[in-house]
Amino acid sequence: MTLDLPSERTLRAQMVEVGRRLYARGLINGGEGNLSARLSERRLLCTPAGVNKGFLREEDLVVTELDGSPQNELKLPSSELLLHLACYQERADCLAVVHAHPPHAVALTLMKAPLIPCMPEAITALGEVPTAPYATPGGPAVAEAVRPLLKGADCVLMERHGALAMGRGLKSLLDACDKMEMLEGVARVQWLASRHVPPTPLPEDERRVLGEQRKRGLTRAAKARRPWDLD
Repeated sequence: MTLDLPSERTLRAQMVEVGRRLYARGLINGGEGNLSARLSERRLLCTPAGVNKGFLREEDLVVTELDGSPQNELKLPSSELLLHLACYQERADCLAVVHAHPPHAVALTLMKAPLIPCMPEAITALGEVPTAPYATPGGPAVAEAVRPLLKGADCVLMERHGALAMGRGLKSLLDACDKMEMLEGVARVQWLASRHVPPTPLPEDERRVLGEQRKRGLTRAAKARRPWDLD
């Protein structure tokens, strides 16, 4: 298999930019959140443990093998790397992962409320967004909690623990970041509406139309540039 990926230099710059975007938009605080992207078939670039992602430098980033072992033992990856590895293992088209703590989305999980397709963007940009049950962060339990949901969703909410978004294509990190921002936007609208009336999903017929639009868009993107050459 041959990977079609941006250069390491490009990915390092994108990862720093995504960390700043997430911090500026209040989607991560302090040392929260973590990012990763494929460098090659067997190597990943990821954020280090215990660092504020809003103030990353390119030299802070960590290169690991696909099993999570760092190439430099003095630079440790995020403790949530197992969560990222589950995404790459379950989805061949996943080239980047963003884990953040979008506040309105997390609030929905505390309310035991699913993210509903109340806006067109919730369907065309995100698709189905399931919620994984709570598991202790930083270990294998949280990765196994989300694993069954990864094949059918690009974004997953994690009860009391934020959300993850998977990115595709040459701008995979930016793609995942855009999904995270959209996820929080939809959750915020749903939360605001719930203060006045119970929010409702779009009609079923309209959801079907928008779902077909999403499928066509994903098909066009895959034909334009496949991340994996399976020949």
